[in-house]
Amino acid sequence: MSVKFVKEGLSSAEASLLAWQFGASEDDRPFVSALWVALSNAWENEQRGDSMATDFLRRLGSAGAFPEEVATFRRFKSSEGEGYWLDLLDRAGLADRRQRDEPTPTERRRAKKGVASSD
Repeated sequence: MSVKFVKEGLSSAEASLLAWQFGASEDDRPFVSALWVALSNAWENEQRGDSMATDFLRRLGSAGAFPEEVATFRRFKSSEGEGYWLDLLDRAGLADRRQRDEPTPTERRRAKKGVASSD
């Protein structure tokens, strides 16, 4: 499944975050998803105070790395994250999927493979 959305008015990091949140398409490069997973893991470790992940997000956002993606992810996870997310959806021309009964990317992959849900 590939989600089509308006990319004008979104930064490349914002468009990439939206694509990742809505589930990867077969056309996506595996690196893009891996980057967002790395950012998510670094955020979670940082929030737990994991000493092995000290300054991992800062290093990921350093010059020559992925500063826009890190800044976008931090804003997405911040206290203003809900408003930011709704603004991204609005600018991308997407509806808030939480308002619909739509399967998650994991549920879609399971259904495609014929695996029963664990509910």
